[in-house]
Amino acid sequence: MAQFNAIHIAVAAAVLVAGSSAYAQSRGGARIPVEAFIDEPTPPAIQVLGTEVDGPVFADAAGHTLYIWQGRGQNNLGYRGEQEGKPTCGDTVQRTTAGFHEPWPAGLVLPELDTRPSCAAAWPPLLADDGAKPAGKWSIVERKDGKKQWAYDGYAVYRSALDHQPGLPTGIGILRAGGSAGAQRKPIGPRPDVPAQFTVVTMPLGRLLTTVDGFSVYSWDRDGNNKSNCDERCQETFAPMLAHASAPKVHGDWGVIERSPGVYQWTYRKKPLYTLVGEEQLSSLHGSDIAGWHNVFTQPAPAFPKGFQVQDAPGGIVLADSQARTIYTYSCTDDSLDQLSCDHPSDPQSYRLAMCGGGDAARCLTTFSYVLADEKAASNSLIWSIKYVDPQTGKFADKGAPGALRVWTYRDRPVYTFFRDRAPGDTYGDSWGENNGWMNGYHAFFVREEFRKQYADTRGRRGG
Repeated sequence: MAQFNAIHIAVAAAVLVAGSSAYAQSRGGARIPVEAFIDEPTPPAIQVLGTEVDGPVFADAAGHTLYIWQGRGQNNLGYRGEQEGKPTCGDTVQRTTAGFHEPWPAGLVLPELDTRPSCAAAWPPLLADDGAKPAGKWSIVERKDGKKQWAYDGYAVYRSALDHQPGLPTGIGILRAGGSAGAQRKPIGPRPDVPAQFTVVTMPLGRLLTTVDGFSVYSWDRDGNNKSNCDERCQETFAPMLAHASAPKVHGDWGVIERSPGVYQWTYRKKPLYTLVGEEQLSSLHGSDIAGWHNVFTQPAPAFPKGFQVQDAPGGIVLADSQARTIYTYSCTDDSLDQLSCDHPSDPQSYRLAMCGGGDAARCLTTFSYVLADEKAASNSLIWSIKYVDPQTGKFADKGAPGALRVWTYRDRPVYTFFRDRAPGDTYGDSWGENNGWMNGYHAFFVREEFRKQYADTRGRRGG
């Protein structure tokens, strides 16, 4: 995978930059293009904003990103999230655990009750005005207090009290697809404007184009504009992404070419598209390991901060600081009926301090150290920023506050290194925490992860 370090990061940043009708504003003032999306009916006060890594999202009139808390029903950990048409995020301040986190029982007193917000304070509901009418997927549901709330696709819609800037969904940390984490809030947005055979997936490197079944799509350097040079031998490895004869010839960045009489292949920004023959891993980057072949991104993620680097690791490729130490993120969901986050500096730090130092802040500073930003460091994106942190409390601090550390943050949350990592690519702190870190703990910042990926039953699903 070493070739990926030098070549494919650059590909993600430069090869296929999207065109769109929505933009995110970067920290440097540049307008960042976002992939095209399908317009749909919305209430008058709802707009679409571009973001740097989440694609187009719905936002209210003030620019606050909109979220749903989609439940996954019952499992061995108990109830999680909300169900269709039944908003439960209310004004009551939860005081005890719910018993979702095995093996901890229900009824334990939650930390920092004097400052703990209610669910509705942390996640203000998007209320509907009197006389508001449903539109498209947008409907109106009634809350327990009798107020009317907007819902999208049946699920009640909320804002986040953490969101302080349009185009930056701070309400969420790192969204993970597996593990035993609680039902996380997630931003909602319009569908990407892609043909029915495709979809778009958010990855650390950007918005990845895949088939509707989730398999990656690739382009080839040796192809010309609207011309495929992939012969029979080439097709033993890469299969042309075939289009139905009735597919539209022109659709924004999309087109088709005729490979042979009556056989059509999709193109994206004039580059013919392919899938990797026999690939079983969803959203894979494996095809890009073959010289000349590249994953297709509708929108690349912003460049990592200057001085950061990528390193080969046993589980894939990780992001590292300027001293080649693996970078970690911290995620946490508390064990309450509201399942509030506990991974942001404004949240209770008791959980993080317990995981990294047995409650000892000084020990935490040694075990999982903040990634410090020197005085000349600066960020040109919204997703990466520099903040000041009080190392004793873990809370954000003012610049110049005694003892405050200048640290790098991702999604407004500090990032860390681990004391046991000695060589580039070491990831001894990965999955450090409760339930392998899913409920409360640390994970290596994988740019490319080979484990914990989804695999598909490919029987009968790999047609072009």
